[in-house]
Amino acid sequence: MCCIHYQFSLTLKNKLFYICIAITACTHVQAQLHKGDSLYALGNYNKAIVAYKVAGNNEIKIANSYQALGNTAKALSYYKQGLDNDNQNLLTQYNYGKLLLKADRYKKADSVFEKLTQLDPKNPEFYYQSGVAKEALNDSTAIVQFMNATKIDKEHQNAHYKLAKHFTTKRHFTQASTHIDIGLKAAPTSIRFINLNALVYFYSKSYHDALKQYEHLLDLNQSNEQLHVNLAISYARTNQFLKAIEQYKIVIAKYDDENPTYHFNLGKMYWAEKKNALAIAHIKQAIALQSVPLDRQYLTLASIYKKEGDYKNTFLMIEKAVAESPNDEMLRYQYAVAADNYYKDEKSVVALYEAYLTRYGADAKYGALAEQRISDIKTKNHFEKQE
Repeated sequence: MCCIHYQFSLTLKNKLFYICIAITACTHVQAQLHKGDSLYALGNYNKAIVAYKVAGNNEIKIANSYQALGNTAKALSYYKQGLDNDNQNLLTQYNYGKLLLKADRYKKADSVFEKLTQLDPKNPEFYYQSGVAKEALNDSTAIVQFMNATKIDKEHQNAHYKLAKHFTTKRHFTQASTHIDIGLKAAPTSIRFINLNALVYFYSKSYHDALKQYEHLLDLNQSNEQLHVNLAISYARTNQFLKAIEQYKIVIAKYDDENPTYHFNLGKMYWAEKKNALAIAHIKQAIALQSVPLDRQYLTLASIYKKEGDYKNTFLMIEKAVAESPNDEMLRYQYAVAADNYYKDEKSVVALYEAYLTRYGADAKYGALAEQRISDIKTKNHFEKQE
């Protein structure tokens, strides 16, 4: 009997011993977890990782710590380990998918979010993130996912923005405006939606409306190259040349002083304001910056010189334009006209008109005018000889 009692007591002691060990171990784990959480909350992520590793089975917390440190590769590795142990945790899968997007692993991210849309088909964010992944993969079904997001959540701002941007790019302005209006109703000072609204008006050539949007962006302290360029073009299209000049000056000074298009357009604005010296200077600058055919630029300079009565430079600019585009019929005719205004030797002038007729024929666009001018010169010379 005593022996039995002794054996029972020993067994009980052993059990109590192991229970104590288990409790101690559990307490230690909890202490390490608490320590890790405290360190994580204070931003001491490396020490938090050590604590989580000591506690064991804390892959997701370790992943979060590595993510906070900016070590995306290790964060993804621990996320995957954590999901292998518990792949039904939607939040973990969601965070894993977003980190995959951040790491440009779009195909894998897409598969994660596709799975999430199946696990929780009423969550709009899962469709939106799936659309983001597909968009990065140039998958045309991205637009479907953005639409799915707005069907579930009619005020999903990010999805509406993606749709508005897509339709603006495709020049489907009515559809774009629908999503822009929703975005602006929810956030009237949303820079991204105001910018899209401006683009819709700009691309549809409603320049007065575009100006209101771009000026609103300026009031919101926005400034970028395209904004100022579109402002300049809109001012020019609405005959507000001085304002267009100011915008082109900003673009040249702040963003690109070697852009020939900016200098050429600025020159045209100065010309419109009858500031011919400045117009000539900027158009010449545009010419100096280009290595492509410059016939339009030379022709514009010729027009400015012609209005000033400077027929020598008018002729020289047309001559340069012809050299740039020798097969341009209009330039060939203008070349003869410029020579007519500048040359004293009328034989040379007649030769240029005749060269035009030989090249393009009497039925050409300016054929009748060329023939008439040749006739006028010859008639004039005939009567002068008789006198």
